[in-house]
Amino acid sequence: MKKFTKILALTLVAVMLVCTFASCAKKLSGDYEGEVNFVIGKASVTYSFSGSKVTVTSKTTVLGNVNTTTYEGTYEIAENDDGTMEITLTIENGDDNVKSGTYTLEEGEDYIKIAGIQYNKVEK
Repeated sequence: MKKFTKILALTLVAVMLVCTFASCAKKLSGDYEGEVNFVIGKASVTYSFSGSKVTVTSKTTVLGNVNTTTYEGTYEIAENDDGTMEITLTIENGDDNVKSGTYTLEEGEDYIKIAGIQYNKVEK
């Protein structure tokens, strides 16, 4: 019985440590949108963050024709030794425009920059 109690106590300590470190991970929340206008239309990308999940919606409008594609996946944020941040996206159904990878990340008060491209916080 004493051995069982010791194992249970060690297991609980391990679970608490894992939960503590998991809660310290940097997370984003909400929607961020970037838009580019060009002569015959516009293109926008919206990142929707919730927990460790991300939904990326790409919308292009050319001469009135609208094409919307949605991608889903997960993300992780890491801080480098020099203080810069990186975001790793794991997109389940990505293509050449939206794909998995690790990119630079900068976070401002009402925006983020992924790979140098600014996405502004969408207020609901």
